[in-house]
Amino acid sequence: MDLKKVAIAAVTTAFVLSASVAMAKSVTDPRAPASAKGEANPVSVDAESVSFGEELYQDLGCGGCHGDAGTGDGAGAAGMDPAPRDFTDGSWQKARADGELKYTIFNGSDGTGMIPNEAMFDEPEDVWHVVNYLRSLGH
Repeated sequence: MDLKKVAIAAVTTAFVLSASVAMAKSVTDPRAPASAKGEANPVSVDAESVSFGEELYQDLGCGGCHGDAGTGDGAGAAGMDPAPRDFTDGSWQKARADGELKYTIFNGSDGTGMIPNEAMFDEPEDVWHVVNYLRSLGH
């Protein structure tokens, strides 16, 4: 194989790999197992739940990466690849089920900076208030 063919093969391989990585980082790609999608949120969405969810979001330090307004621009987001979720993104909001959000909050997300947070909740069901708050950011 001549040098030109090797160079073309290398460039083509790099392009394919970078395209597949970019595709894997789509905001609509799930970061939870399919089984999580079916878990329904048992907490009613109302002002009290959303407010409590926002309080938990801030108290647990979620804003450190996801930003105080949930736009993925917190101080800890610098250099993260992929970047933290932007919860105001409508396409992401439509693509993800509440159970997937709960799963990712509790278990983290492989290949990202999202760490498991289940132990941070005094009451495990309180995660649903955070989910309700995150949903409120998409409106």
